[in-house]
Formats: sequence, structure tokens, C-alpha cells
Amino acid sequence: MALSVNTNVTSQTVQKNLNKAGDSLSTSMTRLSSGLKINSAKDDAAGLQMANRLTSQTKGMTVAINNANNASSIAQTAEGAMQESTNILQRLRELALQASNGDKSADDRAALQQEFTAKTGELTRIAQTTTFGGRNILDGSFQNQSFQVGADANQTITFGMSDISAASLKGTSSEATVAGAKTSLSASVTGQAVSFPGAPAADDGAPGAAGLGSAADIKINGATVKLTAGMDTVAKIAAEINEATGTDDAPGTGVKATVVEGRLQLTSAEGKAIKLENGDGADGAGALAKVGLSAGTSAPKLAAASSINLNGTDIKFAAGSTMADVVSSINSASTGVTASLKDDGTLSLFSTKDIKVGNGSTASGLTALGLADAVTDDNKGVTKAISQESSVADLSILDANSAQKTIQALSGAIEQIDTQRAALGAVQNRFDSTVANLQSISENSTAALGRVQDTDFASEAAQLTKQQTLQQASTAILSQANQLPSAVMKLLQ
Repeated sequence: MALSVNTNVTSQTVQKNLNKAGDSLSTSMTRLSSGLKINSAKDDAAGLQMANRLTSQTKGMTVAINNANNASSIAQTAEGAMQESTNILQRLRELALQASNGDKSADDRAALQQEFTAKTGELTRIAQTTTFGGRNILDGSFQNQSFQVGADANQTITFGMSDISAASLKGTSSEATVAGAKTSLSASVTGQAVSFPGAPAADDGAPGAAGLGSAADIKINGATVKLTAGMDTVAKIAAEINEATGTDDAPGTGVKATVVEGRLQLTSAEGKAIKLENGDGADGAGALAKVGLSAGTSAPKLAAASSINLNGTDIKFAAGSTMADVVSSINSASTGVTASLKDDGTLSLFSTKDIKVGNGSTASGLTALGLADAVTDDNKGVTKAISQESSVADLSILDANSAQKTIQALSGAIEQIDTQRAALGAVQNRFDSTVANLQSISENSTAALGRVQDTDFASEAAQLTKQQTLQQASTAILSQANQLPSAVMKLLQ
């Protein structure tokens, strides 16, 4: 090459290499000091974009995991409250079962109702005061809430809870009722023969019957019959009894009096009993005995054997059966129908399903029990059960019939909460799976991010040593290259 003073190409070349080594050394020092392989877009433009995407994903997943865990905690809080609400409903059902039993008096049921009302109020209190982070979750306001469980938009899981207060929890009771009318059962009381000693003989020489020594009062089915002194035949006493038909203010006896072989016979119809009592006044003491009767109640009975067909089962009643016997026979027949007697002595049939009633093997069964009018051409003997929805707040156990309806309705209310709990259990499982999946994705995404942007210290340290060596070497050579122009002076000497 030509020897020149103005242009030192060798020095320029060495300077270029020195600058290159300096830049590489600066890059290695930056990477080693920051721990990042990509510190600016010039390091790796595509890598920078990938690293930013992975950073967004991993940071978003960290938040999503926290969101899912919070949502699971909300579901667990709600389910805990629902468990206690279920316990309360179970207790309410126990109280209803107690109240439906025949051994309970009105006072017993009133006492049970007090606890029933208190427990019902606690249901509402739980619904109104169960909160999470200051938000009510069981009063109906926590509906269709979305929880962000992903790193990107619209990656959500939605759930909510409805109101579980006593006014919102509802159940259905079904009831079919057949109300009987007046029956053909009759009650009969036959007294003892009575005589009134001391009476003068009759014209035919037979002993006569003296009149009552004094006035006396007797009660028949609560109606007072006044017997005057001097009544001298049983027939007159029977006539007096028959005249006691009663008024609107003072009901009559409801019986017919006849004389059979010198004895007083009382007969009632339409299923009415005969209740005999001595009168209230002093003149009533022993009055029944004076006319051959005894205090007590005679129940109406079937005059002949009879039967009815109830939901396909033939139920037979023997002659002489009382209405209490009829009720017992129906209730023990396992037809799904419960029989009871109303205060007026008529028969009532109750079931949670349809009731089909007809005559049994004897054609007079329905008429005898007062059920004939319940079977019409329209219903063809089938009384349909009617469903009624009631809230827990409206339920009562103050009487046996209400208690039976309450038992049915509470089963529906318990099922309503169970349905919500099942949904909460399912969503909790979803959140658990979501968290596990997010953790797996986050782990792999973080590993990928590390590979893209993290400095490989072993490789970069070797590169640093290399660039430092090159820089030192370049500096030394540059010094020598800068000495080349001075060689011209040798030629000029």
C-alpha cells in the first residue's frame, strides 16, 4: 500500500473495530446489569412485542386467579348461610309434623306457632344480613354477577343468588277435599220402663200411672225440655219432647220421641248424636231417672252393613258402626285419603292427590255416609287436587289442616334452597378448575417470557470478556496505527 501522511486508512479501520467492540461491550454490560436480554426495540423488535404480550398475559392471569378465588369465597359464604337456612326449614317442618298430630290441643299448636314464627323471622334476617365485602349476597340483589377469570376481555364466569328470605322461599301444597253432607246414620236411646206408684186403679182394674211428683227439666242435645208435674203417661212425656223443636235462639233437640212397650225411645237422624243431661236447676236433679233415661251420649250408627270404593279400594263398614268407626276404617285402608269428622258430625275426606270415590259392593254406601252429593256427573266421582303456592312467611300450623299444607310447602322451600346450593357447588368447582388451569398457563407463560427477555448470564459474561479483550486489543493496535505516518520522516532524512 502507498505510504501516506494525509490518509491513515489503517487507523480508521482500527477505530471502526474499536467502536464496534465498545458498542458490543456496552450492550453486554446493559444486559448483565438489567438482567434483560431485550432492553429496547433495537435489541429485538419482534422479541419485544412477544415479551410484552407474555407480560400482559402473566400479569392478567395473576389478577384472574385472585378474582376466581374471591368468587369462590363468595360462593362458600353464601352456601354456609344457605346451610343454616336449610336447618331452620327442617326445624319448621318438624314443628309442622308435631302440630299435625291429633294429640295436640289448640294451646299446644299456639305454642308451636310461636317458635315457627320466630324461626321464620330468622330466615329473613339471614337473607338480609349475609354480606361479602359489604355487599348483600342473599337478599336478591346479587344476581348475574360476572367474574373476570381470564387475562383477556370477556373471559368471565357469571353466577348469582336469589332472595332466600321467608317471603321469597315458596312451596306448593296440593289438596283435594270431599265434604260430606248429612248422613243416614241414626242414634237411638231406649229408656227403662217407668211407673208412678200411688195412682188410683183404672176403670178396668189395672194399675194406673201416677203423674210426676214434681216438675223437672232434662236436656237433650243441649236443648232444655221442661216436664211438668202431673204428667201421668210416658206418651205425654214423649209428646213434650217432640214439641221441643226449638227456635233460632234456642235450638231444638233434633230427636223424635216414641213409646215402645211402655218405654221412652229417642231417635235422631242425619248423623246426629243424642246427648242426655239432667237440667241445670234443682228441679232437674235426677230428672232423667224419673223418665227411665240415663245421662250420656249415644253416637249415630249405621243401620246396616255398607261400603264405599275409595281410589280403587273397597272399604266395608259393619252394621252398627259409628262415624268414628268409619273414619278409622278409611284411615287404616292406605288409600292416600285421610278422613275426619267436622264439628257437625259430617264426614270430610282429604288428600294431596285426586280423590276418586264411589259406592262399594253395597249401593247405599255414599248415601249412608252423606257423600252422595259429592259424586256428580261432571266429576264422575273424581275430585281433582288443587295446587296452591305459598311463601314460608304465609304458612301456619295453628290447626291440623294448615300443618299438613305447611309440611308440603316446606318440602318445596327446602328443594328451592337445595337447587341454589347445587348451582353454587357447580360454580365453585368451575372456579377451582379455572384457578388450576390459570396457574398452569401462568407457569408456562412465565417460562416462555423468561426465555424471550431474560439475560443468559453465562453466555453474556463470555461475550463481555470477549468485547473487553477486543477493546483493549483495538486500543493497542490503534496506538500503533497512529504511528504509521511518522514513518515518512525516515524517508525525508
